[in-house]
Amino acid sequence: MGSLALQARTMNALAIRFMVTRYGRENIGFLWVVLEPMLLCVGVMVVWSVLKGSFEHGVQIIAFVFSSYMPLTLQRHIMSSGVFILRMNKGVLLTHRLITHLDSLISRIFMEFLGATAATLVIYAILIATRLIEPAYSYENMLLGWLMMGCIGTGFACIYAGLSEISEAVEKFFQPVQYFLLPVSGTFFMVDWLPSSTHEYLLLVPTVNAFELFRSGVFGPNVVTHYDMFYGFSSGLIMTAVGLLLIEAVKDRLDA
Repeated sequence: MGSLALQARTMNALAIRFMVTRYGRENIGFLWVVLEPMLLCVGVMVVWSVLKGSFEHGVQIIAFVFSSYMPLTLQRHIMSSGVFILRMNKGVLLTHRLITHLDSLISRIFMEFLGATAATLVIYAILIATRLIEPAYSYENMLLGWLMMGCIGTGFACIYAGLSEISEAVEKFFQPVQYFLLPVSGTFFMVDWLPSSTHEYLLLVPTVNAFELFRSGVFGPNVVTHYDMFYGFSSGLIMTAVGLLLIEAVKDRLDA
């Protein structure tokens, strides 16, 4: 119990340090963790509503944007937390013996997860209160889809954390890779909208399963969803394991 309490205090201190470093102490400070994705999501909702109207393929546009942009925000924020995170915290790690390389990465991922989750809950509460969307059909599926996306994002973050220490070129490819994955990620479409011959291949993309599972909770039987829960979570866990192996491989270089 003592070691767990010590670990919890360490992670809490690293999370606070991250918030202060990124958002500062002035104005609203760490509240930007919640407000930043909120403002962006609301902006996308307004633009899509103007361009596409109220419905797309029989699905309410505002609810679809909510089910698209917020999981995407979670994934992208967690993914970006891995690039150079070990190098940036090297000074802290050398000063405090109780802090490991992995602690800095986990605390950053955890903070990004909490920020995106808080933003999603606030936006959802506002949309329900203003009756812009209907209450979700299954909160369980929404939660499972959200956790699956967080698991996949964590896998990417761990891999990027290791690769960015092996080669600085990884940073240059990070944004292009994100944009390359966006069209096939499941953000802008539902699997059932596309020809049935493509479904098997689309579901090989882990994020597609997370989006579909999350949307099954939002829309329920009003839409047809396709997902493989085991494959989605397994993909995230396998990527995380690969990332941890990479981090272990570069640890000696960082310590030196």
